[in-house]
Amino acid sequence: NLSFFTCFSTANNIKYNFETSIAMDGCSAADVIKYLDTQSYFDMMELPYPTNQNSVIDRLIMDGLIIKKEDEYAITNLGGILFAKNLHDFKALERKIVRVVQYKGNNKIKTVLDEEFTQGYAIGFTALVKFINDLLPRNEVIGDALRRDVRMYPQLAIRELVANSIIHQDFSISGTATLIEIYSD
Repeated sequence: NLSFFTCFSTANNIKYNFETSIAMDGCSAADVIKYLDTQSYFDMMELPYPTNQNSVIDRLIMDGLIIKKEDEYAITNLGGILFAKNLHDFKALERKIVRVVQYKGNNKIKTVLDEEFTQGYAIGFTALVKFINDLLPRNEVIGDALRRDVRMYPQLAIRELVANSIIHQDFSISGTATLIEIYSD
């Protein structure tokens, strides 16, 4: 549902539709395929990848990821935020890159790592959640004959926390990003 990202400007009381706004203008069909991970899009939609570029473009237009403007195309914010190969390519969206910062201890004095996830949210989500889960503490449990790792936090809970932090950000504000901070406790 495209209205999922609809935001409201409280200053002017004007409805702002994030997803249909333009993230990149003046693109050729080749540029669209260069900047968006179209293969992942078709895989996620469980559709076979088309045999020609025009069919790829037509499907992206149909789903609101791009807009045709005369002889060129524009990538919408929806297309960019979900399927960008690299959000740094989209000046309007690069401040929406997800950052994961891990600290040593229970304060921000010592940073262990600071990692950016620059792919669009749809294509980078699984890797992001796995990365976070791998940083979280776990216990080794020794059973009758086997050892196994047991995570201290359920993977489903981490997935939901990450999804909610990404999706519930205010998309009408350009200067905010999702920041996930991990402390030793």
